[in-house]
This record gives sequence, C-alpha cells and structure tokens, in this order.
Amino acid sequence: MGYRKRYKKQLALWVDGTSVHMHKGICCPDFSCCVPENLAPLEERELFQELYLAGKHSEYEKMLMMFLGRGLPLITDKKVYIAGGKD
Repeated sequence: MGYRKRYKKQLALWVDGTSVHMHKGICCPDFSCCVPENLAPLEERELFQELYLAGKHSEYEKMLMMFLGRGLPLITDKKVYIAGGKD
C-alpha cells in the first residue's frame, strides 16, 4: 500500500476517533497518537480530512499549524515560536 493510501486510511481512523501512528511513525495531524488529550474536536477532524482530500494544501496546512500550536504547551513549558508560511 502506498503512502497516500496509508495516510488516507490513517485520516479516516483519526476522524472516527482512533489515533494511530502511520508507517514509519507519522503522527496524526493533531499529534493525538502521542498526546491523546490533544485529540481535535470531530468537526475539526472532518474539516481537515475534507480539505486534504480536496487538495486544498494552504487551508489544511493552516490547520496543521493550529494543531501544533495547541500541542506544544502539552509537551513543554518553554516558549516556542513557529515561523514560516506563505501568508
């Protein structure tokens, strides 16, 4: 099974509330496979999957940054800055 098929399967499981690492340790978009309490609300998981499947890269990339921003305080008490992006 190729990467895209595996990722789509991982996303479907994640939307259903089952967070698992993909092949070679790829985390769920919200990192809930590593930090279960970071599981995004269902509406956000559904929207992310919809944007990914529609190929709306800039929109789902913004959601990835949102998930990252939420997750960082759960794993460190240090100040973290995220830079980059096209917008």
